Amino acid sequence: RGEPVVLVHASAFASWYVPLVDRLTDVSTVRYRRRLRPSERGGYRVLTVADDAAICARLMDRVGWARAHIVGHSCGALVALQLAMDAPERVGSVALLEPAARGISSSEQVAAALKPIVAAYRSGDTAGAVDAFLRHVCGDGYRALLDPVVPEASREALGEADLFFQVEMPAVQRWRFGPTDAERITAPVLNVVGAESVPRFKEGGELVEAWFPQAERLSVPQAGHPLLVQNPT
Repeated sequence: RGEPVVLVHASAFASWYVPLVDRLTDVSTVRYRRRLRPSERGGYRVLTVADDAAICARLMDRVGWARAHIVGHSCGALVALQLAMDAPERVGSVALLEPAARGISSSEQVAAALKPIVAAYRSGDTAGAVDAFLRHVCGDGYRALLDPVVPEASREALGEADLFFQVEMPAVQRWRFGPTDAERITAPVLNVVGAESVPRFKEGGELVEAWFPQAERLSVPQAGHPLLVQNPT
């Protein structure tokens, strides 16, 4: 229906894109979840953000897209950046929606807040870990935001929790990116931040601005981290 757009997210939260996709009527969109084979030892093999970007490129090949606009939210924004760095000829533009970037002043506090969440998951309390993570990034009232608009979101998050905690979150924690890497990206960049987001996501927007001084900035009104759901228009 128009130019191709790839929407990248953690598998546990891919449905957050639904309200946005419903409004993107003049482009062709693909959103996806990762499907990794379990390792012989159980669990999943290690995945890096670079591996993840290569998976995205292979998906583009599969659907016949030589080039596309790449939109990434949260950890998906890191994949978008990696793909734009590794395969610039494949990327028409990059939209970074509150990337889960390290190197911000709140990084230590974020890491400390995630420790008990990961511990809850490892102890077998998957539902508690998912709930605590969503409270961490979206606030205590996340169910009132998500459930009416994306009713499948809670079920999806629980169903994909193993992949998220075992593979996707560790990949984010290992990822490194800086000004030298940013210089390798030639595609136009859109830097998107929710106007009502907590400071760490605003700090992330400032970091993106430091990496890409020429990037266009979009502040989404009446929205925090789940801005795709709160204000997709």
